[in-house]
Amino acid sequence: MITGFNTDIKHGDRVFHVQTEDKGEDNPFVESLVYVGGEIIASKKTPYGDSIKNGGGPAVVQEMMESQHRKMIAAVQRGRFDTSGSVPVPPAREESFERALPAPDAEVEIPAGAVVVERSAKTDEKTLDQVILDYLASEVSQEHLDLTLYSSPDFFLGENVEIRVKAETSLSRRPIIGAGILVKVISTVDKPAVVFQGKTASDGSCIAHCKLPDYRNGNAALIIQATSEAGNNEIKYLLRHRR
Repeated sequence: MITGFNTDIKHGDRVFHVQTEDKGEDNPFVESLVYVGGEIIASKKTPYGDSIKNGGGPAVVQEMMESQHRKMIAAVQRGRFDTSGSVPVPPAREESFERALPAPDAEVEIPAGAVVVERSAKTDEKTLDQVILDYLASEVSQEHLDLTLYSSPDFFLGENVEIRVKAETSLSRRPIIGAGILVKVISTVDKPAVVFQGKTASDGSCIAHCKLPDYRNGNAALIIQATSEAGNNEIKYLLRHRR
């Protein structure tokens, strides 16, 4: 069973709580519940038994949970679960987010690749949690590349491995043809090593056969990258030594 997600969302004058969890091997489905004031007002269940039978491991379930959780958050933000009644935001929670925001005139170092959100001069400017949730909602509403691993995520250094991935659009689930697939190994003891390069087939899939470096010391990770006109994505896994 994979650890789930819990998110509190302020929408209007109410607080929604979104909870997503894996129900486990005996009940192979991902369940999302939306609460208001301790009452369940909506639920969504997605089975994953077939994905596991087809070779999908914990990574497949993890991605399914993250995707479903983001979609439920976006639904809350769009007012999908608006009902009568009012559950106010606890003052301490809202104040803590306000304190996390920098002063309007403060110089802030922006990391490379960060999403920049302009502060509003209005008195009703958004709190940090609202900014984050708005960004998640906009991300969910746009098509992007989803990369899924369908082979075992247990990779061992020094061994020949078969890596099966599939590139699809995030919303319509259409296969992405001709997406570039790059598999490389990074480590603490050597420079990055590319072990496979290829492209996805007509069904969006790609099968990579490669030999992993045999590092005796240090730590190493496998990185699977996909690039296409629909966007880029990557999957990372730690590599282990066979004992």
